[in-house]
Amino acid sequence: MLDLSLEYIARMCGGRLSANSNPQQQINDVVIDSRNINSNTSPLFVAIIGQQQDGHSFVESACQNGCKAFLVNEKFNLELPNLIYVADTTIALGELAHYYRLNFDIPIIAITGSNGKTTVKEMLKSICIKEFGEKHVLATAGNLNNHWGMPLTLLKLSKDHKVAIIEMGMNHSGEMYYLSHIAMPTVAVINNIMQAHIGFFASLLDIAKAKGEIFHGLMPNGTACLNMHSEYAAMWQQDLAYRKVKIFTYGNENSQCYLESVTKEDELIIHTTKGQIRTKLQVLGQHNQVNAVTAAALALTINCSIENIAQGLASFMGYKGRLEQKTAFNDALIIDDSYNANPDSVKAAILAISKLAKPHWFILGDLAELGELSNKLHKEVGQFASENGIDILLTVGNFAKIAGEHFTGKHIHFNFSEELVKYCKEFLPNNAVLLIKGSKVSKLGDVVTQLIKV
Repeated sequence: MLDLSLEYIARMCGGRLSANSNPQQQINDVVIDSRNINSNTSPLFVAIIGQQQDGHSFVESACQNGCKAFLVNEKFNLELPNLIYVADTTIALGELAHYYRLNFDIPIIAITGSNGKTTVKEMLKSICIKEFGEKHVLATAGNLNNHWGMPLTLLKLSKDHKVAIIEMGMNHSGEMYYLSHIAMPTVAVINNIMQAHIGFFASLLDIAKAKGEIFHGLMPNGTACLNMHSEYAAMWQQDLAYRKVKIFTYGNENSQCYLESVTKEDELIIHTTKGQIRTKLQVLGQHNQVNAVTAAALALTINCSIENIAQGLASFMGYKGRLEQKTAFNDALIIDDSYNANPDSVKAAILAISKLAKPHWFILGDLAELGELSNKLHKEVGQFASENGIDILLTVGNFAKIAGEHFTGKHIHFNFSEELVKYCKEFLPNNAVLLIKGSKVSKLGDVVTQLIKV
């Protein structure tokens, strides 16, 4: 937990204290939501200016809820004690987190990738809990992986922690560079490069370059964990040649950690320089087997034992909204992959259920942030579903409708999710497997909630 004076915080983020401040006021928490205030702490409220709301409008309610100090824009004119004025509250939050992080000499592991970064983070967390003990492991909560969430995670560091696992997300060039230089990780990895956020980039190569910025913030003598199975590995390796960092390779047979084989029982045999890791995953999908190799590689870079890596992977039960198995209202099997989606993750999910008993139903929502490629990529998803065992495709959303038009099996499009839910409750067979997937904008989590058994 934080234990910093207001004066010290102001100095770290380049701020100016108001005249009626108490420089010695101790702060032990930082929040950006006036509703998320623990009454047992002395929090600092950071007034973030977002796309939808301006945090300065909630300073008064934060004060009423128990905040002891406030990080605000220089133009803020409300008379309150313990104000820290800064030019930009988002930048100040990042600077505060950066300088606070430098107080800790522990492994800080940064994870990014187009797909699977949250799963890799949670798999690694499971391993590290086996290695270090739960109270000694800090990991990004949920997907707080952006320029607000990631600094808040770093500010949770305490003397009890022996390792921190930090997820980093981006959808524009330069964001990863910014996040990486705030966190200054000791280990960094790019899980994969796929078509997520392709609408903001000219090509997959540009995404790979932007993701590669995660290595730019590595601490001196830190470790870049390189996926040698990626077609962009050589580019990243060339970039790293000019940096004072070590390289740990994984992903193919010439690397330090790779997947040897997968049995029908989903037993994983991972070859490493320390010996074989034999384990069995409890989550569906070949892509999760690849995620497990990334997690194992990261664990090896911080000297986790073979035994704890195997046990940690075996005890990982999956994560909310990511191929999560649930029981439908009529005892059918729902595969809830509704958290988010892009074309590659949709294809991976379809393959993940391919060995399960039929019939296979698929609810698909719109895939966001694909730009000019939206029509083409949704068409490809529909064709892929046709070719890989989906029996009935149900779509909701204007782009998802395009996928349905290129699906050769039975397809029904719905203008509203309420109609979709009603149809499923009437016609979904009790022996079906129902995959549900779409981008966040599709809000298919609400559909899942209405279809699961209560």
